[in-house]
Amino acid sequence: MVKLSNLEKVDTLFQPNANGYSRFVSVDEIMNSNLSWSKNGNGRRNVYFGVQKYKWIAKRGKGNKVVALKLDGFNESIILNQTIRKDIKDKLNELTRSNFAPDCLIPLVDKDKEIDHRWGRKDSPLYSRINDTKEQTIDDFQLLSHSHNQFKREKCKKCTETNKRFDGIIWDDSVGCSGCPLAQPELYRGVLI
Repeated sequence: MVKLSNLEKVDTLFQPNANGYSRFVSVDEIMNSNLSWSKNGNGRRNVYFGVQKYKWIAKRGKGNKVVALKLDGFNESIILNQTIRKDIKDKLNELTRSNFAPDCLIPLVDKDKEIDHRWGRKDSPLYSRINDTKEQTIDDFQLLSHSHNQFKREKCKKCTETNKRFDGIIWDDSVGCSGCPLAQPELYRGVLI
């Protein structure tokens, strides 16, 4: 039996038209399909099932819970590879056995640790190499707590929209995220204490 990709599964279930638009598909329909659905973790950065080909719209119900999804045309933005190479994840976990994230003085429990991209402006040509797992280095990633990672994600999104970094500096394509406290918190560790 041929294993279908998530894109093929989405195309089969959502049946988008030639412009990439579909009807709302309920969570019940999704759960009865061959797509995996869980109570948490189905979508990230408004991408569901890892399918970046389309723009997604989520219909939410009680408690902000997703009750249905629809495709809203093709995603024309830069498609970024969010994959972090396994050896990099393993090395960061090994280096952080002390259970401290660089920006946190409180020990982290294992289930709260997240390894994520250091550079929030992954659309910048300065960081295009990160999309190629062969080009990634350990310095392109950092250990964060879940709440710090969410905070960082929102601030990086705001930086992308406004071209004003978290530290108040205007975005400069030649400098990028270098020196930003969110990208390199270890530079500020002694300063804040």
